[in-house]
Amino acid sequence: GARGCLEAEVSVGAIESSTGRPLTEPSYEHMQYVGLLVGRAAASIANLLDLRLIVCGGRVAREYASTMFLAAQAELDSSCRLAFSRGTVIVSAKAPQPSGIVGAAAVGWRGLGEGV
Repeated sequence: GARGCLEAEVSVGAIESSTGRPLTEPSYEHMQYVGLLVGRAAASIANLLDLRLIVCGGRVAREYASTMFLAAQAELDSSCRLAFSRGTVIVSAKAPQPSGIVGAAAVGWRGLGEGV
């Protein structure tokens, strides 16, 4: 990812490279920092697309869990100031690992008029 790209900052590889630690051994401060970045990105998306719920999954979300999500929610609360984006919530995906691609596929099928 390019400089400033979320993937370049909060992917598993980026986190392990920048911290010098495996993803499974994070510092509390780094989990909060990742949550801040995820929250900023989520706020931008919510403000742009009028979203009220953001579901976040993947390995980093699972490993960093509530610490990351609390920081992300705090940033969302601070950054979603438009009338339609205030109160946007970020939650952890409950489905197993391929949940992102499965969700995207479901949206695509619905767009084609297929029952999912």
